[in-house]
Amino acid sequence: MTEWVYANLVDIEGCVHTVALRKDFESFFKKGIGIDGSSIPGYADVNRSDLVAKPDMATFIKIPWRENEYLVLLRTYYGKEPFEKDPKNLAGKVDKALDSLGYTAVLRPELEFFVLNEKRDGTSHYFEPPYSDDTFEYRKRVSENVQAMGIPIRYHHHENAAGQVEIELMWINGVERACDYTIYTKMVSKWIAKEMGIKVSYIPKLRSDMAGNGMHVHIFLRRGEENIFQGEENLTQEALYFIGGVLEHVPYITAITNPTINSYKRLFGGLEAPKYISWGYRNRSSLIRVPSGMSDIEIRNADSAANPYLVFSLITLAGIDGIKKKIEPPHPVEFDLYSISPEELKKYPSLPNSLEEAIELMESDDFVKNSLGSELFQSFVDMKKEEIKEFRSTVTDWEIQKYGDL
Repeated sequence: MTEWVYANLVDIEGCVHTVALRKDFESFFKKGIGIDGSSIPGYADVNRSDLVAKPDMATFIKIPWRENEYLVLLRTYYGKEPFEKDPKNLAGKVDKALDSLGYTAVLRPELEFFVLNEKRDGTSHYFEPPYSDDTFEYRKRVSENVQAMGIPIRYHHHENAAGQVEIELMWINGVERACDYTIYTKMVSKWIAKEMGIKVSYIPKLRSDMAGNGMHVHIFLRRGEENIFQGEENLTQEALYFIGGVLEHVPYITAITNPTINSYKRLFGGLEAPKYISWGYRNRSSLIRVPSGMSDIEIRNADSAANPYLVFSLITLAGIDGIKKKIEPPHPVEFDLYSISPEELKKYPSLPNSLEEAIELMESDDFVKNSLGSELFQSFVDMKKEEIKEFRSTVTDWEIQKYGDL
């Protein structure tokens, strides 16, 4: 029986493109394969479309539930140089930049998504027990297969909304590898869902009356084997500077962390989605939460539609910029931001209100352009402007219901 390798490229928006190759296709593993970059959204014009995609053999993994089939992730090149618009190449550059400073980033991503086939209609709850949870067997199968691929799962559980689940990974060394494992986990969740006759969605906000899907990420920095965020009683000064850097840059990277029109219905729909630029100890209403262990920080605004390569890279670079420039964060918030009056809330700046506003802020900021590289930056902006234009001309069901009888 032929052994197959499914080689996967992740585009600017975080979508996966796959080519199937024979495992005995030796030149692929030595030299890569030529691909048409103009057929990948935002990648390349037809006059610069000849790219080479090479396998990252550190991501070569057997598919546990299928015979003689394997996965690998691709890096792309234009000529001999890494292709600037490849998000995976960006994450690799961030790891090299960290290494030059003596740091390693350690990340723990959390993935929230909806199982659309859950039989119940709004009666499920947080930490639903296995005997009444329609999503349990599916989540268990996904988690076991992800672990069999060498990606350790911290836990999986039912979330607050009906059909909403979370799978959280364990600590992963390196930005690029954390992104790779996040992509693999999403791939497995979709593949197994299809095989089980289930539909899943990573849409940030499925319904206005239900919680949205976040892609929270925990992060700390190591110097050698030392966690430089963990102090004796509180966070270290370096960790505080890291927080300061993230909060300084977060309005300008919100188009990356929350990249769809739907994303802003999660951020501004309440239900624990953090829209205020703030941080706090053990405070889930703040954008950055310091968990009780005081050894890492959790960044909570990114959503599940975002490309992890872009999100984790820019968050890390923003924090490093805070350390370099010694950016002090504001005072921590110790109360529920959603419980105070509108007048009090005016003291706290918020994230952009829409994708359009987020793109305008992103375009005004040199940090984002320099971090992404000018070509990736411009392609992302152009794609999002086209998305906004398309939405403006689309007549929605809500409009028909609201105005159809006028």
